[in-house]
Amino acid sequence: MERTTMKRKLSKELKETIQKRNFRLQKFWDKLGLDVEIIGDMETPAIIKGDYCLACYVHNFNLIFTDHYDQGSEVYRVKLQSIQEFETAPILEWLKTATHRRIYKIKMKETPALFLVGYSFKDKPQTDQDKYPVYGKYGAKVYFTEDYAKEIIDYYQLDYCEII
Repeated sequence: MERTTMKRKLSKELKETIQKRNFRLQKFWDKLGLDVEIIGDMETPAIIKGDYCLACYVHNFNLIFTDHYDQGSEVYRVKLQSIQEFETAPILEWLKTATHRRIYKIKMKETPALFLVGYSFKDKPQTDQDKYPVYGKYGAKVYFTEDYAKEIIDYYQLDYCEII
């Protein structure tokens, strides 16, 4: 599932190119047989698998695998083409050996165990003070540090929630 947003205004042509690239990116993971989510900025999406953000990134139509999520060294590269051809073994080895980034989600403690999925607003002039959390079964907001998830729980006084 892809949950990306446009962070900046792009020309129609560039937006279409990025959408084409991200479509091929999703098809790559599908062909590999890995259930991943593509989230964040359309131009620089994060690849989420389970509780981890995978140590890879896209640049133009290249999917670049690194040994560490924070400025790691390149270990493998795949060109995202309409007909995708790649070796599976190096990718599976990378998946096992690379240092992937742990992610965090906020979940209600009690049943139903719903996730924090976003925010809504009480009134039209929208300020941070007017926001309130919205929960759902799917599409949980992802936090890249446990501290930031804790800040969200504290700020909105979500004593009925936990970080997972």
